[in-house]
Amino acid sequence: MIKVLKSGVHSVAFNTESLELYPLPAGAADSLLSDELPTSEHSPKVSKDDYIDDNPRRITRLVLLIAQTCNLKCSYCFSAAYMDSHADKAVMSPATACLAIEKVFESVPDLSSIAFFGGEPLIGFTTIKKAVQASEQYCIAHQAKIPSFAITTNGTLINQEVAEFFKAHHFSVIVSLDGPKHINDKQRQFPSGRGTYDIVKKKIDMLQGAGVEIAIESVFTDNHSKCKETIESTYEFLRECGARDICLTPAIGGSPDEPLDRNLLADLEQNYTASTEKIMDSWLTDSPMRMPNWLDMLYALMSRKGKTHFCSAGCEGVTVDCSGKVFPCYTLMSNYLYMGSVYDKEFPGDDFRRVTALMRQTSKDSFPKCVKCWAKKLCSPCYGDTFAACGSLSAPRETICVIIRAVARAILLKVGEFGTDEEKWKIFVDNLNSSAAQCRIKGNETHRAPAKKD
Repeated sequence: MIKVLKSGVHSVAFNTESLELYPLPAGAADSLLSDELPTSEHSPKVSKDDYIDDNPRRITRLVLLIAQTCNLKCSYCFSAAYMDSHADKAVMSPATACLAIEKVFESVPDLSSIAFFGGEPLIGFTTIKKAVQASEQYCIAHQAKIPSFAITTNGTLINQEVAEFFKAHHFSVIVSLDGPKHINDKQRQFPSGRGTYDIVKKKIDMLQGAGVEIAIESVFTDNHSKCKETIESTYEFLRECGARDICLTPAIGGSPDEPLDRNLLADLEQNYTASTEKIMDSWLTDSPMRMPNWLDMLYALMSRKGKTHFCSAGCEGVTVDCSGKVFPCYTLMSNYLYMGSVYDKEFPGDDFRRVTALMRQTSKDSFPKCVKCWAKKLCSPCYGDTFAACGSLSAPRETICVIIRAVARAILLKVGEFGTDEEKWKIFVDNLNSSAAQCRIKGNETHRAPAKKD
């Protein structure tokens, strides 16, 4: 199908299957009787091929859930399900981490990324050091490429030894910080109620002093809106803190089956449309706004490689919990998605193969809601939000879909606008190619999950 999208100045026709974009002449969209038209084999192809996508290889990832406990008590934390229900031990032992690495490397010799997650993974810093050492020794012994290392941390436990270790082993470091102090300290607190901003900012400075490049993960909530903070202003604040890449995740609460607040949906659509327009315009400058949520969609569009699945959980990556149990993801931990244990003699065995097959079969076309959506090949939502609520692999709740469609619509219209101006198009494509190349060189991984309100 062809989806027709209109703005005050520009209009485009979007082929929902091929991901090709067709800028429309002024006024042409207004004369169409429908905003969805049958695809024609003779439609003029006007999309541009300047964007380079020379990385077709699908990477393989291992996530080690180092600590199923945390030293903070954040208001929106999504992790209670796996920190409380599935932890035989609160912190992974070095022996379990090393065994997990050995078992996964044996079945996936070209493992390219290992990420450390929690809870707060630096509670198990000793285990992280042993895991990195084991990975490097295994690769040297087997003449394999050493994987990239990544960690997502709340930052409070970083010290000079940790910072120097990250630098020495080329870690991609993602630190959690929700924006200015008056907002962050309402949301991210120690159990005593004390805010975390001051200490985390000092730790970010420590990392930068050690030459560690950081990304920041931030949860965008009602507190931001009440304080008149926008996605753009939050991004700019966090970039001033020294982050190159910034991931803003919306905090969505309630049940997937609850009645929809139409006013809320309208506000979300308006806010994300306006934010995306500003984000896209920044790609015509020498300081583009690099935000993974938006870039994932933009890369899919420009490479014309549609996304058939929500994410890579269980297909390209697996998670090992503190006791050695394996699941597709730290947000998908249940008996029916259990993939075995690294302590099993025959791992990976039947459970591993069963769940891998299930995750591959569960494409977007498995959900009627997604089949009908014009943006389905551009989006990559997380299963974790709805899984936490209903315990099954389900389509995203409507609030998430509203955000996705608003972002997609604004991106498509902006790309259509850029494509009609040679100078804008060249700047945009050059910036995008430069960003993609930097991500490939760094091997940067952002491991995130949906935040959840109380």
